[in-house]
Amino acid sequence: MSYTNTELVRKHVSFDETTGGVRREYPVIFPDQEWVDIPGRNLAENSVIVKAVRDYAPVFEEITTVQGILMLSNECLLRGSVTVASDSSLGIIFRENIDYSVECSGGIIRLIEGGSIPADSRVAVWYYYYSRYNEGSDYSVDYDKGMIRRLTNSDIQPGQTVLIDYDLLSASVDDDLIAGAVSEANAIIEKQIDPDGQYGADIALQTAATYLAVSILCRMAAAGGLLAGSTGYHNASAWLELGENYRRDYENLLKSFRVRSSRLSGPAHS
Repeated sequence: MSYTNTELVRKHVSFDETTGGVRREYPVIFPDQEWVDIPGRNLAENSVIVKAVRDYAPVFEEITTVQGILMLSNECLLRGSVTVASDSSLGIIFRENIDYSVECSGGIIRLIEGGSIPADSRVAVWYYYYSRYNEGSDYSVDYDKGMIRRLTNSDIQPGQTVLIDYDLLSASVDDDLIAGAVSEANAIIEKQIDPDGQYGADIALQTAATYLAVSILCRMAAAGGLLAGSTGYHNASAWLELGENYRRDYENLLKSFRVRSSRLSGPAHS
């Protein structure tokens, strides 16, 4: 039975946009060739990078800085894996974020002004890097639904864990999500409160179902904020608080119905 609907839910709260942004190193295990969900929907086109470490020996290079920059032979470095020293004997080990900074995606090391690495000096560098797989031959992406799968003859092995980088577009909460929350709320009300359909279009029960649907959507919005990382924590907390408020109001409205339901129950037979 339908107690609430999308129009009623939209009157209570505005879901303007889910948080977009950058996602890095989300782990995925490909069971075989089945589709796997990626957190979030509306992935930015061509933004997905699938990667894994395939060489567990560190790469060693000796490089001369040019205008304060070191260009490594590989990109897509493991975060925190770079070591820079004055020579291959580790005579002086320099400090990341004090003597140099690392741009992992581009395989670039930049000297920090005031650090201990002399300009135009030759240094020794050790690092690990990710091998990148190829979209279209190793994996396929459904950018609208936020799903990915391994392809036949892929270099990615069944059961292998890979890491995925991707960008999410900001997107409004669509009618499908709201309809799903409405359907869930209606089903809960029908099962727990009105299995015999005795209350029908009771306005209080309609309001309770609407509050429940809104609380469900608030949890979805909070999850989107948490996935955005530190910038989304504040929004996530606000959505969770709003959802809890609607949930409490929902529970309060149902108290009288639960009392009535218990009174309508027949006497227990010994």
